[in-house]
Amino acid sequence: MPPPRKSVGGPSSQRPVSQHLIPTRLKLSDQAVEFLRQGLRQNRWKDIMPSEAELCRELNISRVTLRRALALLFADGSLRPGGRGGRHAIVSNTKTRNLTSRPIIAMHGNLVRVLSPQPRFIISGDTQIIFQTMSETLGRAGWHLEFEHHPGLWRLKRPAALLRKLTSQPHVVGWLLYRSTQAVQEWFARSDIPAVVLGGVFPGISITNAEFDLVASCHHAAGVFASRGHRQMVFLTIEHATAGDQSSAHAFLAGAAAVGAAATIATYDDTVPGLCRLLDGLLMSKPVPTAFFVAFPNHAHATIGHLTRRGYTVPSRASVISRLDARLLSESIPTIARYKMDAERLGRGLARLLNQSINNPAKNAPTRFVVMPEFIDGETAVAQPNAGLLGEK
Repeated sequence: MPPPRKSVGGPSSQRPVSQHLIPTRLKLSDQAVEFLRQGLRQNRWKDIMPSEAELCRELNISRVTLRRALALLFADGSLRPGGRGGRHAIVSNTKTRNLTSRPIIAMHGNLVRVLSPQPRFIISGDTQIIFQTMSETLGRAGWHLEFEHHPGLWRLKRPAALLRKLTSQPHVVGWLLYRSTQAVQEWFARSDIPAVVLGGVFPGISITNAEFDLVASCHHAAGVFASRGHRQMVFLTIEHATAGDQSSAHAFLAGAAAVGAAATIATYDDTVPGLCRLLDGLLMSKPVPTAFFVAFPNHAHATIGHLTRRGYTVPSRASVISRLDARLLSESIPTIARYKMDAERLGRGLARLLNQSINNPAKNAPTRFVVMPEFIDGETAVAQPNAGLLGEK
């Protein structure tokens, strides 16, 4: 049985953590930082730190408290985050380094915030996996991920005042921009605040981002539809498009043109009733589209259901492909054709970019991390010999 917890360096402690007492401060994490820095200055460890579990036992502190201390050592460049087990690498001899001589933004806290127009609980499955993977990866580096939900920000053409207020919050060291507008991206790109975009970046903006290669998947989808007999295609997406949505639309149009098919972009208000009204209008047009590319997986079932109740049964009279994947799509009947994304890989890439941005706050050339999607074929996109004639009905 492990011994009972005792205060570090306190007068009643029977097991000293070191021959050097930790300076008494208000926060236990501050005491841990000073202990670790002193050990680094005295070359107590060679190349690699002890595991986090060993350090917790030696200092008699929790893993959370230790990671708060380690976050400051990552920030000032004394340590480099390690892998499993938390065996972090010692960057260099810190004996002669003045660790408090230069201001570092990460010294002010350990929070990373996600700036989003939507609350986290309504975000779809793959994006939830991205955030969960990010949270776990950042946690190993000493950072804590929090959600900042501000729908009004996305309606502002000049968001500078609100962004200055948001980014002045204490303890925040970096930002992840989710479904960000052009104005939001431009503001962060001009600032000295560490920030990374989840998704595409608008033309002319220089900021680090990580994204799925939606351009490749959208261009490919148009080719899949054409190879299965479709000549009238439509890309269903929502209003207030992000940079990734815009580049997706352009890629789908280009892909259709490359194979001699006609394609259009149709937008709705991100609700199922709005989607149904849009589909009704498309079904009354001439020629009627027979291939529907759905931008967001949460509306794939609604698209198939509404087409079917209007007499355009999927897959016999119309085809549907989802631009993104979601857990329920693989359990549908008919099976839904879609593009599967490695959400965990993207989440790890985002965490790495954020960690680099926080630890090196000086503006460098922006980095782009891209994950290629995988096409998962399904019954909603089977070949239809008479598909080319449906648009003439």
